[in-house]
Parts: sequence; structure tokens; C-alpha cells
Amino acid sequence: MALPLVIVLSGCASGNARYVETGNQENIVSVGEVDIQDIQKAAAGMLDSLLETGTLKRAARTPALLAIDKVVNDTSSQFDTGELLYRMREQLVNSGQAQVVTVWGANAEDATAKDAATREAFLTGTTGGVQKPDFSLTGKITQIKRQAGQTRQTTYTFRLTLTSMTSGSEVWTKNVDVTKQGVRNSVGW
Repeated sequence: MALPLVIVLSGCASGNARYVETGNQENIVSVGEVDIQDIQKAAAGMLDSLLETGTLKRAARTPALLAIDKVVNDTSSQFDTGELLYRMREQLVNSGQAQVVTVWGANAEDATAKDAATREAFLTGTTGGVQKPDFSLTGKITQIKRQAGQTRQTTYTFRLTLTSMTSGSEVWTKNVDVTKQGVRNSVGW
């Protein structure tokens, strides 16, 4: 009778919370939700594509000034689209290829800095106060869900577009698809 008790207790120990490396094979994979590894994959694919094109290096100034506009989450999965953008933004800024203008437009991230720049421009009699960005980055995330018998499949499409603020032309765009399939959520990929 003591042997089954030991087996039951050892089986419960593996269910305790523990730290795992973000994005590795021990992470939970949700068929119908966006997971952190999905965001990492999309951000890496988009960043690689953008850097390979050299578009930012061809800007009128170096580093290029980049305004980040909205990325619409048009999925049933609730998550902050900033997770995608900040992963790309970190690499772009730290590589020296871009600076992000956080005080541009109606959706300015840093309202305090925007107000200070506007006030400074008013007091000095200059126009603007903030340099016009070279590019604007926008995007959308969509999903397609399908089911065959018990098996569910969801494809998330991450789309970003870089637009020239001078010409209004799309100068770079990238789609990254992440497809997940299974009967239920699992650990690993």
C-alpha cells in the first residue's frame, strides 16, 4: 500500500510551477491563442526581412526616424500588440538603424514629451518642435480557424507595413504566418 502512495506523490511534484526559458520547447502551445513563442517568431521574421532590405539605411538621415502607429489585433486572442513591436523596436534602436519618435501623431506614446516639444516650439517661435519621421510602421494581426473532426487548426497572420512619410508610399511589407494544430493545448512544439 505504501508503494502506490509514493508513485502518486512523485507524479504530483512535476505539476509545481517552475521557470522555463521563454520561447523554448517547454512552453505551453495553445491551438486557439497567440503564445509568446508565436510573437517571437513573427517579430524575428519581420525584423530579419526589414533589415535585409536595407530600407532604413537608405533614409534621408541616419539613423532613420520611425513613428510606430497602431497594430490592430483582429483575432479572438487577447494580447498586447506592443509585445510584437517592442521586440522589433529594441533591435532596431539598439542596432543604430532607427530611432523611434514617441511623440508623433494622435497616438503619441509619450504625451509629456509631446507637450514639452509643442511648448518649446511655441516659446521659441519655431514650427513643429519634433522632427517629422522618415517612416511610419503600421500593422494588423488576423486569424483563420478551421476544424476537422477533433483536430483544430489556427493560422495567425502577422502583417506590418513601413510607409515613407515623404512620399506616402509603402516601402516595405511583410507577412509572417504561424499555424498551430492539435486536439488540445500542449507543452512543447
